[in-house]
Amino acid sequence: MINEITIEGIVTREPWTYEKDIFFRIASYRDIDLPAKPDMTMPGRDEPDYVNIRYPGGKVTMFSVQTGQHVRIHGFLQSREFRENLAEFMEKAKKNTEIKLGEDLKPEKIAIDRNTVEVVAARVIALDPGSRKKARE
Repeated sequence: MINEITIEGIVTREPWTYEKDIFFRIASYRDIDLPAKPDMTMPGRDEPDYVNIRYPGGKVTMFSVQTGQHVRIHGFLQSREFRENLAEFMEKAKKNTEIKLGEDLKPEKIAIDRNTVEVVAARVIALDPGSRKKARE
């Protein structure tokens, strides 16, 4: 079976680390010959697909990416499972909403098993801003 991926996109948030790996998120706009992903808030505009990238061992190298940088990634898809509680989810979502639960229930005690799919990068190439493809019209 084949599990290879090449994807280009714009880094959309500051990288974060976990153990020795660097993670970052890209926005990837689809090629003109693929079905569009319409933007629900702005008709006539395309919405990007957002993808998390995992660069194994990147924390112990000179590797770095910055928000707004155009990159090409070569790697493979990986899925993994993790457990997350409601408090962690709300923190990641940057929501300061107070959740009112019964006295016996606390957000830290309400948890769910989750799954995520990410691209594990074997190679990351920084592209110059002039190399972006023409946007879909």
